[in-house]
Amino acid sequence: MLIRLVGSILNIIYEALFWGRELPEGGRQRPQLIVMEEAHRYLGKETDNLARTMVQRVVKEGRKFGLGAMIVSQRPTEIDETILSQCGTFIALRLSNSADRTKVQSVLPDSLSGLMDSLPVLRTGEAIIAGEAAKLPIRCRITLPPAGLRPSSEDPLVADAWAKQWAQGDYDRIAAAWRSQNPRWEPEKPKAKTNGE
Repeated sequence: MLIRLVGSILNIIYEALFWGRELPEGGRQRPQLIVMEEAHRYLGKETDNLARTMVQRVVKEGRKFGLGAMIVSQRPTEIDETILSQCGTFIALRLSNSADRTKVQSVLPDSLSGLMDSLPVLRTGEAIIAGEAAKLPIRCRITLPPAGLRPSSEDPLVADAWAKQWAQGDYDRIAAAWRSQNPRWEPEKPKAKTNGE
């Protein structure tokens, strides 16, 4: 379902920008950047699928019509080769898996291998940027958004959580959150009675 949905949305965007490329609202006057988060979920190397076909089309031809792509993945080894080879700029954050590091190194010039050796030891928010966006490859620190505006994606503090005294949990709440597809689910509070009731 996800693959068909992503592929269909990309097809609509691509066709609209292709056919409207000379209009004031088209891609040449208003370039678009499509950001594809968790791309390894739908841009894998396995059998052909609509999402992968459309992303290949966007990365090969889209820039002529004002359509760019940003591929975001923690697993570059799982991304299709054609798609990765068309990326002009790489922003690599910490990668500890040797296969993923090798994949990133394989698409960059050989002269950057020393810089890429630092991928497993980068700090949170630190990145290596290479390609068209940087005249010279750089290792830099990316300014993080303020604490209240960051995505809820930090790792749990496992040692701290395990050190706490064990307490009985309400696992019915987990089931309710799951059913409602809401990680912040809370039970409804009873309504206050009015004088007429």
